[in-house]
Amino acid sequence: LKMVAINILGCITLSLWTGLSYSFAPRPTIQRMKLNFQLSAQNAEDDGIIPPLFHSRQSISRADLFEYSSRIVGLSLILPGAAHAKCTDIESCREEGERKIEADLKLNPIMRLSDGVNYRVLRPSALPGPKVKDGSSIELIYSISTASGQYMYSKGFGFEKVNFGGKLQSDLGLDSMRVVVGEHNVPVGIESALIGMGRGERRRVELPPGVGFETSNWQPSPTSRRGITQIEQYKKKLVGFGSQPAFPAETVWDIEVLGIRN
Repeated sequence: LKMVAINILGCITLSLWTGLSYSFAPRPTIQRMKLNFQLSAQNAEDDGIIPPLFHSRQSISRADLFEYSSRIVGLSLILPGAAHAKCTDIESCREEGERKIEADLKLNPIMRLSDGVNYRVLRPSALPGPKVKDGSSIELIYSISTASGQYMYSKGFGFEKVNFGGKLQSDLGLDSMRVVVGEHNVPVGIESALIGMGRGERRRVELPPGVGFETSNWQPSPTSRRGITQIEQYKKKLVGFGSQPAFPAETVWDIEVLGIRN
């Protein structure tokens, strides 16, 4: 019982520390926390530790963070062995959290390209076959969000609707985009991040505006009303509007290669 109580206390403390850090951290730190949070939630769902909750979310909010933490705390009540937190105060919890982030980055580091693009592999390719190179013709699905996690639009991820058999259905498995690397069907920065990908691989890409939409004549373009509104708001943010000055806002892309032809 003593060990159960320690595990519960440690998990609650870790949850509170994470939530407070999220509330008061500077913007770049929050963005990194969101990325690590999404990856951790996806890995936990894939391993069956928690039910599917977050990996398909279109944005991550503070409420999501607390909900995820509370799920882990709830698990410790039932399965104290599943709660690995051994910290008993805020400082030890912080150190443990930093160690976990460091270990995660070692296993799945952020790759930084020369054009300012950063990406992480969300799911490696487990299928044989060629890798993407310059000139490859590929079948691609994607989901685009703002740097703060707000969903913009997508294709093939299940977030949009398509007409199939006379009915509107989720586009998951029903829609994709054909891209020839080097022809700028997608932004130049996305073409850079595609190089080396295998079939079935998924990456999350942080795309600076300098190698973003303007390099592909704003392609791929949205088809939904929401997506059109989002891209217009993004354009205004880049050039400035009203009393707001121009801001070089990044976008975040989840991309997955379905097929490759070299």
